[in-house]
Amino acid sequence: MAGKKGGAGGGGENSKKAQGQARKAEAAASKKAAEDSKKAAVEEAEWEKGSKKANAKKESEAAKKEEAARKKAEREALLAEEEKNTPGRSAPKNAKTAQKKTRGLDLSQLDDDGSLGALNATGIDNALDALSITNADSLAKIDRHPERRVGGAWIKYKNERIEQLTAEGFFKIKGNNLDSVVKKMRRDFEKSPDNPLNQVQASYNATQEELAEIRAHEKKKVEQRLAEK
Repeated sequence: MAGKKGGAGGGGENSKKAQGQARKAEAAASKKAAEDSKKAAVEEAEWEKGSKKANAKKESEAAKKEEAARKKAEREALLAEEEKNTPGRSAPKNAKTAQKKTRGLDLSQLDDDGSLGALNATGIDNALDALSITNADSLAKIDRHPERRVGGAWIKYKNERIEQLTAEGFFKIKGNNLDSVVKKMRRDFEKSPDNPLNQVQASYNATQEELAEIRAHEKKKVEQRLAEK
């Protein structure tokens, strides 16, 4: 009888020991699962960050190529329009030649009627504006198809600001995410002067008289602004 009792007691101890080992194994498994989950989340965040950087770089490169192609097409179109509307005058062979001719110009020499002397053209932007009202070619740059340039202008606008914010560490701050920033950028772009739709434009079938009227209006605005300085 005593032997049976001892055997029963030993079985109870073994059962408790097995239960304790099972609890330890379960706790270890739970801990490892939590660590694996945390590690996976970190890896996913790093991958997503790298993916966004790669996408931003691709978009930036595509935007640069598109911008270069757009500028080339605009230069060619402007030169063709200038040659067409200016009898007896040939267009410059390339944009570099045209740029060289504009360097070192004296505004006073271009102002035949002396009106420019009364304008306060201080600063680079104002000087360029003052030059533009003496230059018929500058006033002729009226966009007939701004909608064609909106996509490229938006990509350039967005990428430049994303690069700037990234350099400033903006996205390292908790709560600052790319999606909300891009939405705000889009709203700002709608009102920005970088948006082709906000620049001087005319309908594609505008007559020469209508274009001349737009040029005269823009010239008057520049003159009034400079006179108020």
